Amino acid sequence: MKIDITNYKAIIFDMDGLLLDTENICWECFRKACSQFNYDPDFNIYKRIIGRSAKEGNKILEREFRKYIPYNKVNPIWNKLYHDAIENHPIPLKKGAFEFVDQVSYLNIKKAVATSTSYNLAVKKLKNTGLYRYFDVVVAGDQVKHSKPHPEIYLKAAYKLGVNPKRCLAFEDSDNGTLAAHTAGMTVIQIPDMIEVSDEVRSLGHRIVGSFEEFTA
Repeated sequence: MKIDITNYKAIIFDMDGLLLDTENICWECFRKACSQFNYDPDFNIYKRIIGRSAKEGNKILEREFRKYIPYNKVNPIWNKLYHDAIENHPIPLKKGAFEFVDQVSYLNIKKAVATSTSYNLAVKKLKNTGLYRYFDVVVAGDQVKHSKPHPEIYLKAAYKLGVNPKRCLAFEDSDNGTLAAHTAGMTVIQIPDMIEVSDEVRSLGHRIVGSFEEFTA
């Protein structure tokens, strides 16, 4: 399925795992926090939170892991490890991400970020990587009531850009985010990160690619 980017009025991007190579960092920090309580968490459970807001993710992890670890003690350790990692070290970008965003900046297309991360942290990450200046709008997980896979965050981003969702192209890495953008009525391109695309999401018939390098000259 070939997609002509110039046919769209706006491009809306997820952030972690799509533009920023941070999902692996987050998972490793969670493992380190759990190891302080002699526990190795199951990634098959953890992966359910990818693409969701911190609030929704914490509900899932607390429910699933509370019989193994004191989650109320693990969570602040995890947060500290993660914030130290992204604030005291360069944040790596996904392959071709910077080049693609820079390339489309020369087109007459509006751009937004729709991320489950909280607003202040999202802006900090985007500024640290030099990407913030490219976006007209940032909509974050603490600015909506419903987490992905609910479409609210994508609908809000389109509204803020002043563009009909059907004229928006969305880039996502996670299944939760892909479902959110698809339900919002957008065309979606998925670039999987840590998790293979599920059969359910694959059945949407959207385009799935390996990296942004497939779009950069």
